[in-house]
Amino acid sequence: FIFDLLAKFADYGFNKSHAAAYAIVTYQTAYMKAHYPVEFLAASMTLDMNNTDKLADFRQDALRLGIEVVPPSVKSSFGAFEVGENRIYYALAAIKGVGEHAVDHIVEKRKEKQFEGLEDFCERIDPRIIGKRVLESLIQAGALDCFQRERAELFAGVELMMGLAHRAAEDAQSGQHDIF
Repeated sequence: FIFDLLAKFADYGFNKSHAAAYAIVTYQTAYMKAHYPVEFLAASMTLDMNNTDKLADFRQDALRLGIEVVPPSVKSSFGAFEVGENRIYYALAAIKGVGEHAVDHIVEKRKEKQFEGLEDFCERIDPRIIGKRVLESLIQAGALDCFQRERAELFAGVELMMGLAHRAAEDAQSGQHDIF
């Protein structure tokens, strides 16, 4: 008899402690989204940065709420999605083909001094960390658009950019620098 009651309850029953915990999490999530939408969406995007479908949904949510999503840039983006004045800066780590190590390297080099141009960027990156594929991924995502060059031009010059990076790395290793 008791087993029959338990079996019947199991069809629709849900543990009350679980229900209470989920209700609290739901309330907190709704509160954050309603009162801190920029921060909430940036945190959600960072959490799901490897899921492009969810990123597209979050981006649509941001546009619906009037929040600007700033495209990725080696001059302003970080590893995670960052918050600005009613805007979210797109994460470099969310770009497919760009690993965490490469993002950390770019951010570290930028902390030393802002990139002045494409040539400066190429001379300061380590080609062992920022390889050809990473560079192509950055170009394709628009992260090098800040250098005021067409993407087709950048793609065509990838070998040249890698050569510049290799030469600068070799010169730095040997202690030699160009006179000019």
